[in-house]
Amino acid sequence: MGIFGKKYQPRLLRTKKISYADLFFILRLSRGDLTLRPIFIAASVELGNSTTKSILTATDLKSGKTYILDKAVKMTREARSDHDSFCHTLSLVDLSEESIADLVKRTLQDCAKSAGITIPDLHFVVRSTGVTACFSKIEEVEGVIKALAKGCMLAGVPPRKMISPMTVENIAPELRAFSRMEKTHFDGAVTGNMPPAGESIVGNEMEGELVTAGLKEAAKWLDVDYRNPVLSLDFGTTLAGRITDDGLPYARVIGNFCGLAGAIPDAVVSKIVPVDFPSVLDLQKKKGRIKKDVVTEYTENILKHVRIEKVKSGHRVGGVPVNVEAAERNGVVLIGVDAGHNLSELPKIADIGVELAKEEGEHYILPVIDELSACVVEELVGIAKAEGLLLPNTKIGITGRAGITGRKPEIILEKLSRLFGRRMDTEVIFADDALARGAAVLGRCMHQFGTPENPIGGVQGRGCVYGKRVKRQKGGL
Repeated sequence: MGIFGKKYQPRLLRTKKISYADLFFILRLSRGDLTLRPIFIAASVELGNSTTKSILTATDLKSGKTYILDKAVKMTREARSDHDSFCHTLSLVDLSEESIADLVKRTLQDCAKSAGITIPDLHFVVRSTGVTACFSKIEEVEGVIKALAKGCMLAGVPPRKMISPMTVENIAPELRAFSRMEKTHFDGAVTGNMPPAGESIVGNEMEGELVTAGLKEAAKWLDVDYRNPVLSLDFGTTLAGRITDDGLPYARVIGNFCGLAGAIPDAVVSKIVPVDFPSVLDLQKKKGRIKKDVVTEYTENILKHVRIEKVKSGHRVGGVPVNVEAAERNGVVLIGVDAGHNLSELPKIADIGVELAKEEGEHYILPVIDELSACVVEELVGIAKAEGLLLPNTKIGITGRAGITGRKPEIILEKLSRLFGRRMDTEVIFADDALARGAAVLGRCMHQFGTPENPIGGVQGRGCVYGKRVKRQKGGL
């Protein structure tokens, strides 16, 4: 039961795959149009610290809704390289340009084959990475993005499908009629959010942008108006996310999240799971009786080794490069999660995991991890609230394995309801694969495929900002 009487019902969107043939048939029937095919096919290719994913999406350019065609997931440790490595994951898996490219090629090709389409069928490919652990500067992440591009090209993707089209002639002929490129241009704003001017604040800046966009698209399926102002959190291995205001035509990013997320639960199981470079994904779920006080005790013990705070100095938080000076110049509050100082307490968290499994049983691991993740969310949102970053109608969106699996959504809702003093069921959304959905949205923005009758940008309760965008780009705003 929730603290306000009724059990919480999280609004959670889980990925449901649909074949391209089925989607085409469904959309043709719903429209009564047997010739028009306004379906924009995009691929998201993400090199993460734990997993490498390729997710193919198909967006109906009439409704603006995005469908998942297929998903291929491989463990990033498969790309381990003993030669010519130039970066490594948080769990110290060494990666080279060649090993990254090969893994990306295989992942993308497997995904396309499974979806029943060919690489030439793709209209656009978006690359992103959370692997920033060994870099001292944000700019060095470009090496990973380059390796991702190489892998995509080896898979058969031409470079022109990985950059914003310059003219409408660069768009696939069957989709040109849906582009507004002749009236507007891509100015860097994605779903009505304008990024900090000219400089990145965190090493995984693009992840924060994509998940924010993806959560906005996911909300269309959940019947929630998740437009600005919003707070988005991506609990992958590393933490990403943003807080926006309610500016028009573009909202400003006023908060940024960085540091560790799933890496903390991964540390809990790191000495329990008998594989090299383990994560919670390798843990076998076990059943058993759970005592709440035991879960609370071990969660509190782990949190003693976790720092959750406003970042005021330093160049790295939880292995992620940050630019505190850039945040200050742009009026952005940086909120981070670390284990001690730059991962220093992860071994102690691992020891607590061993103690928990030995003294209470391995069936306690996942309940403790669920409570732990919910506590981190509560603290992050609490800091944002204390810093005055949340408006009365700010919606909260959460994605990533360490934020939406198990009982995390229910526990998070209970803690946030307590924090705000009201039930938060309709003010918080949870979505699987928000980053991939965001890649499809980014592709739409770059191609100027807007849906004014069903806007994804703008402010809650308001209409499309297309007119304001045109006026701004002509120098009127």
